[in-house]
This record gives sequence, structure tokens and C-alpha cells, in this order.
Amino acid sequence: MSLDELRKEVEEIDDGIIDLIRQRQQVAIRIAHAKYEVNLPVHDEVQKKQVIERVMDSAVEHRIDPVSTRRIFECLIDMSEERQRECMGEGNLP
Repeated sequence: MSLDELRKEVEEIDDGIIDLIRQRQQVAIRIAHAKYEVNLPVHDEVQKKQVIERVMDSAVEHRIDPVSTRRIFECLIDMSEERQRECMGEGNLP
């Protein structure tokens, strides 16, 4: 494969990642509604730790840098929490 073809393949993967982030954000909206119904706060440190531990273990199993994976998922969790706050009228999203 040529460099251009490889870059095109990465571009397609990136598009897939963006779609998965969109899907994750949609679930965050549903989570916000579920939390609101039972009067739970947006931030759940126990859940965050469980997610981080799970994805870091998975990263190690797949021979992916777990530290970078942790940073990516911390960002995704932050995005989800911000979306939840926005749904509850507390966020800064447009």
C-alpha cells in the first residue's frame, strides 16, 4: 500500500472513532435522564475508576499504551459528564 492509501485508511478509522464518540454522547444524554430521575449527581468517582481500570486492562491485553489510553478515556468521561450537565441545565455546551 502507498502512504496515501494508508493515510486514507487511517482517515476512515478516524471517522469511525468520531461516530463512536457521537454514540457515547447520545448514551450520556440517556444517563443524565436516568440520574436526574433518581437525584444522582453527574460525577461518579467510583464509576470513573471502574471504567479507567477496565480500559487500561483492555489496553494492556491488546498491547496498547495504557497511560495514553487512560488519558483518552479521562477525556471521554469528561465529555460525557459535560454533556450530562448540559442536559441537566448546568453545562457550558452550546
